[in-house]
Formats: sequence, structure tokens, C-alpha cells
Amino acid sequence: MEEEENADTSNFSAPSSSPTFSRITSSNDCNSLQNATFTYRLKGFRHQPTDHYPRTFFKDVEERGDRTCINGQAIHNIWFKNCENFMQIYQDVPRFLLMHQGLLSHDDINLVDVEDVDLSAHLKHMNELGMFDDSIVIVMADHGHRFAKLRETHQGQLEERMPFFSIALPKELRETEKGKRIERNLRENAEKLTSPFDIHASLLDILNLSTTSSDDFHQMQDASQKRSLSVFRPIPIDRTCSQAGIEPHWCTCLSWKNALETEEDRKLSERIANAVVSEFNRELSVARELCAPLTLSKILDSKKLLPEKDLLAYKNVKDRDGFVADLSGDTTAAFAHYQLKIETVPGNGIYEITLFYDMIQNELKMDFGAISHVNKYGDKPHCIIDKNFFLATFCVCFDRI
Repeated sequence: MEEEENADTSNFSAPSSSPTFSRITSSNDCNSLQNATFTYRLKGFRHQPTDHYPRTFFKDVEERGDRTCINGQAIHNIWFKNCENFMQIYQDVPRFLLMHQGLLSHDDINLVDVEDVDLSAHLKHMNELGMFDDSIVIVMADHGHRFAKLRETHQGQLEERMPFFSIALPKELRETEKGKRIERNLRENAEKLTSPFDIHASLLDILNLSTTSSDDFHQMQDASQKRSLSVFRPIPIDRTCSQAGIEPHWCTCLSWKNALETEEDRKLSERIANAVVSEFNRELSVARELCAPLTLSKILDSKKLLPEKDLLAYKNVKDRDGFVADLSGDTTAAFAHYQLKIETVPGNGIYEITLFYDMIQNELKMDFGAISHVNKYGDKPHCIIDKNFFLATFCVCFDRI
């Protein structure tokens, strides 16, 4: 297929023959003449695929040399103005607008903040004009940075695989019972496993919103039967990367590993356990005249949550189309979540603790709200329980030893 070369790119007047649904526009990815939203390793379109298709405009800009400005105006601001014009011209008809750009962010991690203030001002301006009152607005990235030094780190791997994605529902929808349920689902799904595949099902929900019953947005979706789940409906909390169609080297989910199997693991678990007990004693220091200091007696269990090995081994792709992974990389995990079960003396208290371990900085982050005293402590903390109920979890009174 040959890409259409003579598409109208600058005029936002309505075409003489309007389609039943949608005015669509799509931008160039702005990286090079060969790299565009629908032409990167693809063949583009034989015929102009939308009412407004600025591909030829961006090709002309790139051929002029300076790809950031035209007549003293930043290209991204021209792009934002086109968005505003589009929304105004077609405010009375169903419309779909896709604006994709990567000029400032794609090749240099330091340039994207040039656009931050302008993007914020644009969205705020459009919202104040009421253009979003009946529109679902998605602000997203297609991937994290792939070329900065950061990409060679574990953090960089995660950012590449977890790009920013936000959805704003229109006021008119949010005020309906159906809309309230959809918003609730969105907020809950933000903490669950989702993928770009899910946007397909979500867009179909938008298209069929008026004919879909409210009950449908209450029902849990079956992750075992469908790869694409709508983010507007409940998504199972135990959904796996395999169910979501995510290859292991792209999966950012963590898996539990035994942290007592090797000598190295046992030593690290012991260091962490002793550090935890030291934190217990630090808390108890305000009542040292009443409560005995604690000592680690034994580690009953230790597990760690680590990235999948294929994620850490991912280096690049072997084939031109990005389907075959090169797993010759050796990225070192930068952090892990540990879950320990320990016993302390005196008192033989048994605790379960979940904490975050930064391997690079050798730092532990512990939330005392994530600590459970799992066996009965009876009257061992009787001397402190009326004075400081929180310390009762750790305190063994001297007269109970």
C-alpha cells in the first residue's frame, strides 16, 4: 500500500459528505520521515484514512530542517491549537481525535519538560471552555524512554514498560448512576494489572455506552477467556501477565521467591530481620523503663518479591518487527519486597513484616502499619497498654520476663 501524499492538513472546515461517526486526525510521530504513527515499519495508507490527516504537513516540516518551530512558533503549540479548532468546529457531532507526538520526548530524556507548562495550560484552557464536558479525554504515552542511560537500569526497564496513562470522564457522564459506577471501576482498576490491549475493549464500551446496561458495569470480567478487558468494568485483582497477553520479558509483575535457599539469601534475610528488631527497639526506647529490649530469636520464614528473570534479561529485539526478544541482558534488580516471619525474645512474640529493600542504596523502608503480631501476647504488655496502645504490639514488661 502506498501512503496518501495529498491529504488536506490545515483546514478544519467540515467535509461536504460527513460520515456517520467520527472526525479523526492523526499526527506524525515526529521522529523522522520514516517513523510515524502508522508508518513505522508499516506501509501507511493508500487513501487518506481520516477527515484530517496531517502526515504531509509534518513531512514538509521535517524537510525544512528545524523540526521544533515554524515562524517562531513551537510546533507542539501549533498542534494544541489544531486540537482546539477541531473540538470547536465539530462540537455538535460525534468526534474522535488522536494526537500523537514524540518530537521533544522520544530521543532525549531532558527535553520533554519544555512542553510541560504548555500542555497543562492547553488542557486547562480546553476544560474551562467546556470542550471536555461531553468528551472522554485520554492523556497517555506509548512507552517509556528507550535511549537514555536510565534504560540500562531496573528502574528504566520498568518505566519503558509502564508508560503514563490517564482517563478523564466528562462531567455529564459522571453525574449519572452509570457514570458513577464507571468512575469507581476506573479508580479501582488503576491498582490492577492492565495493558494497552485493554484500550480496545474500553473504546468499544465508549462506542456502545448508551446501549450498555448499568448492570454490565457491575459484573467482574473473565480474565481467563479474554485478553482485552475494559478498564470501565471490574478487572480481577489476580489477573496474570499470561492472561493479559503480556510476554514474560514485558511483564512488570513480581513473583515470590524463597529468601532462605542460599547462603547469600540467608545472610541478607538475617541482616534485614535484625534491622527490623532494631526498629522495634527504637520505638520502645520511649518506654525503656517499662519494656524490655527485644532480640531476634529465629527467622521462621523469609520471602522476596522479585521481577521476572526474563524482564531483567531483556536487552532488545532481534527482529525488525520487535517480536523476537534478545534475552542476553544482565540488568540487576534494584529493589525487592521482603516478607519476613520472625520470633523475638523475651516473650516469644511472632511477627509478620512486609518491607521494601533498596538494593542499590542498601536501605529498608518499613511501614509499621504492615506489621502483624500473629500470636497472643496475653498480659505481657500490661504495663504499657493503657499508656501507649501502639507499643503493646512490641512491649514485654520487665515483670513478665
